[in-house]
Amino acid sequence: MSFRKTRIVFLLLILLGVASVTYWESMLVRSWLRPLEVAIYAVNGDGSDVSASYIAQLPAASFEEIATFFDQQAARHRLKILPRANIKLAGEIRQAPPAPPSGERGVLASLMWSLKMRYYAFHTTPFWENLGRIRLFVVYHEGELGKPLQHSLGLRKGLVGVVHVFAKKEQSAQNNIVITHELLHTLGASDKYDTHGQPVYPDGFAYPDEGERYPQYAAEIMAGRIAVRPDRAIIPTNLDACVVGSKTAYEIGW
Repeated sequence: MSFRKTRIVFLLLILLGVASVTYWESMLVRSWLRPLEVAIYAVNGDGSDVSASYIAQLPAASFEEIATFFDQQAARHRLKILPRANIKLAGEIRQAPPAPPSGERGVLASLMWSLKMRYYAFHTTPFWENLGRIRLFVVYHEGELGKPLQHSLGLRKGLVGVVHVFAKKEQSAQNNIVITHELLHTLGASDKYDTHGQPVYPDGFAYPDEGERYPQYAAEIMAGRIAVRPDRAIIPTNLDACVVGSKTAYEIGW
C-alpha cells in the first residue's frame, strides 16, 4: 500500500474513532441513567487584573444553583430517574479557546471551528477524566458599560461549550443563567427566541398554556428572557425566574 493510501486510511480510522466516541458520549449523557457530570474551566478572557482576581476568588459553590435548577426542573417534568447534577469548578485554563468564525458563518467555517474547539478541549483538559463529561470553558471579562460580550456557544457534538460572562460579583446570578443556557445546548436544546431576542410563542414561553399570554412571570431558559409584551422582554435576575419548557425537555431527553 502506498504512503498516500496508508495516510488516508489512518485519517479515516481517526475520524471513525472520534465519531464513535462522540456518539457514545452523547448517548451516555442523554440517557439520564447517571448523574450529569459537568466540568467548568475558568478562562481570563481579557487578561485584566479584574478578571484574574475574580477567578482567583471564585468559590467552588458558585455553580451549585445550576445543579439545583436541574434537579428542580427534572422533578417538574416528572423524570422517573432523578440523577443529581454534579457541576464542579475544575480549574483555570490559561489558553483562550479558538474564536468562532466572524460574519456569515458557512458550513465549512462552522465545521472547522467545531474541530478546533474539540482539539482545544482535548489539548487543555485531561482526556480520560472528562470522558462522558460536559466541559464548559467559562471566559470571564471585565467588560465595558453598554458593550455586549462575545456570543456564547454550546456544542452537542463533543459536549463542549464556550461561555462569555462578566467578572463581577453582582453578575454571578445572571452568569449562571448564561452558563445553564449553553449547557443545555450541549444536551441538544435549541434556542427559542427570534432575531430580535424576543421569546417565540409557545416554545419560548415559560407558561404558554396558563392564563393570558402576556405578561409572563418567568423565562423559558432557552429563550433567555421573560416575555412581558409582544414587543418587550426582560432579562431574568436569576435561575429561580427560569424554567425548562416542554420542548426543551423533549430535546434533552426528559
